[in-house]
Amino acid sequence: MLKVLYIASNIPLPKRKNNRIVLTIAEKLSASCDISFVLPAAVVFPPFSLMRKYRPLMNLKPWTDGRFTVTPVHYLRLPGKKLSYLLINTVRAERYVDEKALPDLCHAHFIMPDGYVAYRIKQKYGVPYAVSIRSGDIRHLKALGNKGMIHKKFVKVLENADKIIVHNRPQQEFIAQLGFDSVLIPHGIESGILNGGANKPGDPVTVSVAAVLFRRKNVDWVIRAVKKYNGRQDIRLMIAGDGACRDELLQLAGNASNIHFMGKISHEEVLNLLEKSHIFALPSVNETFGLVYLEAAAKRNAVICRRDEGVDGLFEDGKEMVFCESFDDFQHQLDQIIDDSGMRNAIAASAGRKVNDYTWDKISGKYIAEYRKII
Repeated sequence: MLKVLYIASNIPLPKRKNNRIVLTIAEKLSASCDISFVLPAAVVFPPFSLMRKYRPLMNLKPWTDGRFTVTPVHYLRLPGKKLSYLLINTVRAERYVDEKALPDLCHAHFIMPDGYVAYRIKQKYGVPYAVSIRSGDIRHLKALGNKGMIHKKFVKVLENADKIIVHNRPQQEFIAQLGFDSVLIPHGIESGILNGGANKPGDPVTVSVAAVLFRRKNVDWVIRAVKKYNGRQDIRLMIAGDGACRDELLQLAGNASNIHFMGKISHEEVLNLLEKSHIFALPSVNETFGLVYLEAAAKRNAVICRRDEGVDGLFEDGKEMVFCESFDDFQHQLDQIIDDSGMRNAIAASAGRKVNDYTWDKISGKYIAEYRKII
């Protein structure tokens, strides 16, 4: 059994919610890998230590999440993107691993700081590492430009990685522009949700959204588009989720009787919503992946989302999903999908077949194959 150290700063904390995807990957691989977790926890100077994103990291102790114990190891971080990892050279590899029980490989789930920790472990002990690229890494790199000490540290991690893993086509293209090869491994869904939603009542045409109501999710686009729709179909919009923009979105929806806010609902309830809806619309930006797009496809929804984001490149535009570039484009595409039931059903059916390639059984096999290539 492979012994793998996951270095992951983007997992939920006892006092901070976060995306669970890295823990899910570990769970799916646990039959073939003995996985342990360390979390590089940022220490920042006051008053920045009072910020919401840093407060939960203070005095953080090891904790258990499911079958995994997570060990936090602190490092000093400076404020701002251009200074953030200036002192990361002080990371000591021996704080993250036991020299007498080294892993077969490390998997870092961000370039920074996770990848730099893996790089230092490789420097000291010769342990190979894979590094995953996320949208936050790319935003950081774009903000830095092609110069500066922090940019060089990002590049050093990539130059010394034994495997670079991306989760969508736009990420792969960006990394290629920097001169690096990568392997694309998307996230997965449970095979048990496949083949649902095949027979839906045709009236009204239901458009669904399931998201945390942050500004970057662009749920306001969906509300505006539904309110502007003046076609021949009876439509309704179902919005599942809560977040900082809820009140603003409620105000935008106004007294529209066909727009319904469901609040935060369970994952099972989200799947039930997708089972009954015809179109899933989420033109979100800065998406590393977006599992909900796959779940919507599995439930036979015609999916419309942003180009160069999330699952773009995994599904053929116009045949398996619809990708938009602007609000006007989104409005046009959504109107067309609503009005043309033949097109809508064909897209939903094609995506429903394609999503069979993205179950966790198949995705976990890809991870294991790539891990074995680098040890």
